[in-house]
Amino acid sequence: MNISRFCRTPGFLWSLLLVYSGIIFFVNIHTGGIYSAQEGWAAIVARNMINSSDYTKIEIKGEPENEKPIFCYWLYALCGEVFGVNEFSVRLPSVLAALTSIICAAYLGMRIYGQPTGYISGYVLATMFGFVNLGRIARIDMVLCAFYAVAMVFLYEGYFRKRKGNAWLYLFYVMIAIGVAVKGPVSIFLVALTVLILLIMEWNFKKTLTMLWELKPISGMLICLAICVPWMIFEMARTTENFALDFFWTQNIDRFLGIQTQFSEGKRKSLFYYLPKLFGMALPWALLVPLLFWQFRKSWRKLRPQTWFLVIWVVAIFGFFSLSFIKRGDYLLPLFPALAVLLGRYATLLTEKGFRITWHWKIVWGVLAGLTAVVWVGILFGWFDALAQAIISQKIPHLSSRDGMAMRDYLEIFSTYPWITLILAAAALGILYLFGRQLQRGESFKALSTLMGILLIVFVFFYTCLDPISGRTRTTKDFCLRIQPLLPPDAYVAYIGSWVDEAAFFVNRDYENCAGRLDLVYDAPTDTFKFKYIISDSDYWKDTLSKEKFADRLEELDATVPDHHYPLTLLRVKD
Repeated sequence: MNISRFCRTPGFLWSLLLVYSGIIFFVNIHTGGIYSAQEGWAAIVARNMINSSDYTKIEIKGEPENEKPIFCYWLYALCGEVFGVNEFSVRLPSVLAALTSIICAAYLGMRIYGQPTGYISGYVLATMFGFVNLGRIARIDMVLCAFYAVAMVFLYEGYFRKRKGNAWLYLFYVMIAIGVAVKGPVSIFLVALTVLILLIMEWNFKKTLTMLWELKPISGMLICLAICVPWMIFEMARTTENFALDFFWTQNIDRFLGIQTQFSEGKRKSLFYYLPKLFGMALPWALLVPLLFWQFRKSWRKLRPQTWFLVIWVVAIFGFFSLSFIKRGDYLLPLFPALAVLLGRYATLLTEKGFRITWHWKIVWGVLAGLTAVVWVGILFGWFDALAQAIISQKIPHLSSRDGMAMRDYLEIFSTYPWITLILAAAALGILYLFGRQLQRGESFKALSTLMGILLIVFVFFYTCLDPISGRTRTTKDFCLRIQPLLPPDAYVAYIGSWVDEAAFFVNRDYENCAGRLDLVYDAPTDTFKFKYIISDSDYWKDTLSKEKFADRLEELDATVPDHHYPLTLLRVKD
């Protein structure tokens, strides 16, 4: 077989996309602890389901059972049954969901714009920084993203491709119903808003009603009810009124409206919170957005209906969550497949036209080289430590204290190995120079291929070298493994000051969450302790417990490393 011809076959191109994406999402996900939000929670629930053989409830001692629907936890438990409950099995559902979303983006790109756009769209989604980061950890929103993407593919094929309803619509409603079982009714609101805007854009009331009827809403509602209602009835019967109150009101309506919410300290984030967040998550492809807006600033009204399908998909989700009281970056995940297709289409157009840049790019390159030198010197002299501390103190909008801690961790790595950092920076600048030369000569396809190679190297290097080093101050796994020999198998442990779900998973002892010092003792006058072992937030131990009159009866056995994101200390009550 002719090798060149074989490399252009759909089978080879699909395989190449999946291998490329698989390397990015699978590399090193089996190590590093389960420190990310939701990961420890998912691991505990999966282990409890497997140990009890009861897959009907989400069980974590001392925590609400109805915060999220149960479907995603079935996936965690299923993976745990096959691979054991560990980092790999907990993250596997998110990784597979990310790959599914990439396939959906590539498929939609092909169906709407042709094969080149489809493949490029898949690579675009597989290399968006925020999407990759969230796809490599246990996130319910990533699983929702996959089901939502599949649902929108069925919606496009079932109606919007030819503006005529067909059997694919029934699968669309099945996927939306499963989305409800994954995250709750938010998937219904998102798709309803998208479809509503698309129908309104017809500017013809009679035609809008006809289109609405052709979307088979009655059949769809019956399908959704048939899938979702049995589980909801079971939960209501099992938890009485708690399910309806906590799941429907607290976790959904109140999160959106913020009427009596305790989330985010009761403070609503800015309406424009997601603008910089989405731009950062979509890098490096977000750099094409200003060029895209400029090129289509006058011709946006002439966009084809299929393009509007993608645009409204993005706008509806972005707008919905911008109005929400609670704002988190992973909420935007369901819009990423559509955004990737739009950016993939624009990248394809630039490639097909032989996009060329003038020699002025060398000025930009020179500025980047100068900034790199300044940053390197700033790292050596600690100039950026103050910025990291400001982020930790939450003085910088849109960034959390965890972001500042991560920045501090990476600064420590770079300052420890300054000359290696300089060599790597010089190599990166050299590759960027090659990239610029290719674009100057009009070799846009070579430049795109070079960029994909660069991004693959960056992701592999980051997740095999930088991330594990910085992870030592994020995961409590090493601390928990160290203290295992110090805790008898039947030890009953008190957690006070903070409760880290990862620690509860790896310590693997029965426990109780204590709200304060009085929960530690059963006889306050004599300070008689209820617990032999206490795992305390390190700051709480130093600032509060160590100043109590019974502090001399507490012995510090071990603690996490300095500057840990989740500082913990193991205490033992002296005999």
